[in-house]
Amino acid sequence: MSKNIQESLDSCLFFTVKKMDRALNKLAEESFQKVGMTPTYAFILLILAEEDGRLQKDIAQILYIAPSTLTRLVEKLVYKGYVTTLTEGRTRKVYLTVNGRELLPYIREAWDNLHARYKAILGDDYADDLASIININSEKLR
Repeated sequence: MSKNIQESLDSCLFFTVKKMDRALNKLAEESFQKVGMTPTYAFILLILAEEDGRLQKDIAQILYIAPSTLTRLVEKLVYKGYVTTLTEGRTRKVYLTVNGRELLPYIREAWDNLHARYKAILGDDYADDLASIININSEKLR
């Protein structure tokens, strides 16, 4: 007997991952709303907090987004005064500004809040295991 559409969707890895992505994105947007930026903008600042002056293309690779997408994100962060860029030949480095550094404690608080919220729903161990499984299999599919 063939599956109905709901059973087909629920057994489809693509659909179920996208469904979870939307649910997690909602939690993330709510957590980062207090910072006044979307999670992706905040993640760029966190990456720079770890290593300031990273190449723009490296940040794009870390976030698994297209370089052109990152360019638009960085331009908005420059406009808001959170980062500056320095072009050297064909490469562009991104640096945190004082304003960007001042946001970091609030970003880390939002990050911790996001983790606490989904771990409260999924459980600590399960959330950690799920993240590990998704990372391993994402690499296989690359």
